[in-house]
Amino acid sequence: MTCLYIHIPFCKQKCLYCSFFSIKYDNVLANRYVDALIEHVGQFKNENILSIYVGGGTPSVLSSEQIQKLLQALSDILNLSTIKEFTFELNPESVSKEKLHILKQLGVNRLSIGLQSVEDKSLKFLGRLHSFKTFCYVYDTARKEGFTNINIDLIYGLPKQTLEDWEQVLKKTLLFNSEHLSLYPFSVEENTPFYKNGIITNDDIQRDIYDESMKILTNNGYNHYEISNWSKKERESFHNTNYWRNLEYIGLGAGASGYLKRRRYKNIENIEKYIELCSSLQVVKGDCFRQYSNLSFLETENEYIDSKLYKTETIMLGLRLLDEGINISCFNNPKHYYILLECLKNKMLNRKGGRIKLAKEYIFVFNQIVLKFME
Repeated sequence: MTCLYIHIPFCKQKCLYCSFFSIKYDNVLANRYVDALIEHVGQFKNENILSIYVGGGTPSVLSSEQIQKLLQALSDILNLSTIKEFTFELNPESVSKEKLHILKQLGVNRLSIGLQSVEDKSLKFLGRLHSFKTFCYVYDTARKEGFTNINIDLIYGLPKQTLEDWEQVLKKTLLFNSEHLSLYPFSVEENTPFYKNGIITNDDIQRDIYDESMKILTNNGYNHYEISNWSKKERESFHNTNYWRNLEYIGLGAGASGYLKRRRYKNIENIEKYIELCSSLQVVKGDCFRQYSNLSFLETENEYIDSKLYKTETIMLGLRLLDEGINISCFNNPKHYYILLECLKNKMLNRKGGRIKLAKEYIFVFNQIVLKFME
């Protein structure tokens, strides 16, 4: 049994901070893309799926008919009787009551909504197309449709944002009482308008905001289970936790990444080419990937993860899980064990029984800690 990620590389408009692969939505192209995705899914016929995450881009920009066609195909081709979580990403400006109804009827049991800010001026700065009022309508409609597991995405540490400003953002967001919250620092990536315009971040303010967020969310009943994620009891993201445990997952769609049989791959970031290549696929009957393992012609990146790299990645990913941590047996490499002893001595990492966990006061310098294991 494995997990499945599906990439929808369309948006109404690309956000000014976004570096993910996506293009402007076109209905005709999207129709062809959904057909190509279905051909790709066919290579994994009858696979037992534990979770599905449909991300992007903006999955909700697809038409109601396109969403229904894709989700129905997933149900027809794959074995979803074992599924634990089915997440669909939404941007408020492209959501309708009809789309939410289709999602609910076809098995989606978790929504992830890109709010990013409760302030319209901040949304405009980020290049978002929705208003806070639009988000409120979508959230309320989703609840009425019966969705009981909703994540809200927020971005903190915007230029000129003060700690007091952020506290008000968090205060308003908490009124929705969502089951899950994801908080991401404002960052300036290469090949984005912000980068070209010389926008910079303030690490000191971002750290203050992060520290305060930990206190506020804990006091409001949220468990800080992963560096960027908080949830109500037993509402952790099952699918994303699979990534942090360094487990396998299938990646479908142009620009999607996957990890199967110690092979980490990335599909081509060219929609027309992806559609063309998928049209040559034949539906495989039987034990999916085990019988049909040569999909390399769809890929631009393909790396075999040997035992040494696997152990290093397991440490780097697993330490993100603040409650769970990783088993001390993962540090059986002499070099890793020496670094572990050093980090334990400096109280950057803690040992609880047979588990090693990141000390919460060192979360903001997580990257510097895990890089030690890469050296």
